[in-house]
Amino acid sequence: MPKMPLHPTLRLVAIALVLCGGSSVHSFSTSHHRIRIQSSQLQELPTPLQEETAAVDSSPSSTVYYDDFLDPGNPSGVVCARGVCVLPDDDDIDWSSVPSFAKSSSSDSPPSITDRVLNSYLGPRLLLAFASILYGTNFPLGAIMNEALTPSAATSSRMLLASLALSPFLFQLKPQLAPTALLCGCFTTLGYISQSLSLVDTSPAKVAFLGAATVLVCPLLEVLVNKKDLSIKNAPQTWLAATLCLVGVGILELYDPTGQTAIRDVFSQIEYGDLLAILQAVGFGTSFFITERMMTEVPGQALPITAVQVSVSALLAMVWCVLDGWIGTDGTESHGLPMMFLDSNVRLAACAVLWTGFMTTALNRFVETTALGKMKSAEASVILATEPLWAALFAAVWLKSDFGLNDYNGGALIVAACLATALKKDDFDGIFVLFDKEDSSSSIKDGVIADISKDRVL
Repeated sequence: MPKMPLHPTLRLVAIALVLCGGSSVHSFSTSHHRIRIQSSQLQELPTPLQEETAAVDSSPSSTVYYDDFLDPGNPSGVVCARGVCVLPDDDDIDWSSVPSFAKSSSSDSPPSITDRVLNSYLGPRLLLAFASILYGTNFPLGAIMNEALTPSAATSSRMLLASLALSPFLFQLKPQLAPTALLCGCFTTLGYISQSLSLVDTSPAKVAFLGAATVLVCPLLEVLVNKKDLSIKNAPQTWLAATLCLVGVGILELYDPTGQTAIRDVFSQIEYGDLLAILQAVGFGTSFFITERMMTEVPGQALPITAVQVSVSALLAMVWCVLDGWIGTDGTESHGLPMMFLDSNVRLAACAVLWTGFMTTALNRFVETTALGKMKSAEASVILATEPLWAALFAAVWLKSDFGLNDYNGGALIVAACLATALKKDDFDGIFVLFDKEDSSSSIKDGVIADISKDRVL
């Protein structure tokens, strides 16, 4: 019987989690959040009441994109999205007023074009939309890389380039975050490895949509790690997002638009790559969860934490290459850097490695960090939720991918689940008031009937 190709990967993931997990899990689960005061830029430990409120009420409860910007339990006003948290530059920006750079005195130097763009209303939003588009290119380019390179070679080269680009930030990491950042890097590696393997035989659009199942992973971690109350009354947006995502994944995986699959055979449609795509969501979702807690505790660490994540990913991907067995074998000389750029047969894949390493992994995190400080995370969640749509568009244009009715319907529901995370509990107050009125009416009616029955008995 031939050797299973994923066996080295499973060993790699197990070794990584054992090496990086240990003390990091304990330090992560027992760490206390600090409150960062924007006006003085000082940090102080919370009072017991604040700590209890932060642990129960203000912990981000949305899924892919957390929204703590206007949460009264989070006075730091940290803006979080997709594993990145930053301090907002302005809490309430009046876009109808004169921009701040226009109010400067004549003695001040004129603002640069960059300042004008970032201080405008559209500038940061277009910048974040550009980041979402870049993320969308990851999936079809990953499939292109896998056609010419082994998944381990493509992932290793991509992470190596990204780690080189972000290396100046590597030693800027706060020492207290190092153990947790290493643990986070292991889960990031799990996401990248499973994504790369799933793209071998699964369409890029499907991998992108299934990757958005982080809407299920993050709230589950909120309950298990933070012991947060995510009942339907306390977090209705989470339940809505989870329901939409589950139904969307079900349609994507189990619905056959041709009607040729018998009901008893619906589960036979689930392929090996689909399971890896869902494992990708587990890896990235856990990474987002850990990262956002580190950055809520110590804001301003987006790029150093990302540098650690990609460096750990590059190291473990290199181990994966060794376990994969292709290093040193005939015909694979051009699978590594820099030889892939000299071989015309893999030059397209090499360009994809260059793009995903420098642009969509390294540059994109810088773009996100810059744009998030200029907007609310609810807005950011809506913009970044378009990532799987861009992935599907690029797959259709570059790879001529075909889409069935299940892809359209399932994908639309999963994107809707991502958009639902931008909602707040207050948006559902009208629904709960309606139910409360019905309950009150039923209680009054039952009380009247009980009184009448009592009078008859007497």
